Amino acid sequence: MAALPEEVDVGAHGLVLRRWRLADGERLFAAIEASMPELRRFMPWAKEDPTAESVGAFLETAAVDVPSATSVGFALVDAAGEIVGGVGLHDRRGPGILEIGYWVRSDRTGRGYATAAARVLTAVALANHPDVDRIEIRCDPANVASAAIPPKLGYRLDRTDVVDVEAAAQTGSQQVWVLCRADYLATERW
Repeated sequence: MAALPEEVDVGAHGLVLRRWRLADGERLFAAIEASMPELRRFMPWAKEDPTAESVGAFLETAAVDVPSATSVGFALVDAAGEIVGGVGLHDRRGPGILEIGYWVRSDRTGRGYATAAARVLTAVALANHPDVDRIEIRCDPANVASAAIPPKLGYRLDRTDVVDVEAAAQTGSQQVWVLCRADYLATERW
């Protein structure tokens, strides 16, 4: 995956996206722990309660800049330096396709943070990956808050796939929202 900026101003709410750091352990642990009831519903990685070891292991992988990595993760940080969520860019869908994933700390939802973060990460991904023609956001249709974000950004619902249920509230369906480079360039939302 091509190099991406270490930090990006989200341009809303005083938020920045910045690459994960090893020093984020305590703040990330607190954000996950405070959000477990909601995260556990849709995020397979949240089946188990976080531990200092599991958060540390994640950060050891996420905080390393490896050019051949298939995922790049960012902390979503507010103006006070608190971690209010996480956003990732993943190269796991095939050539020319990147996927964006996001979560926001439960006590910060409903404020537009994930929408603003997905908007800026879409722009950064397309600016830094000229070979990418398609960005996807995938979510369970029962995750109403997450599913509301892609259409706000100009993504279109491409299809709904049947998937394995891996978290408590998942339905076995996964919406695949798509934004093609040509549509991105043609819209004024950006």
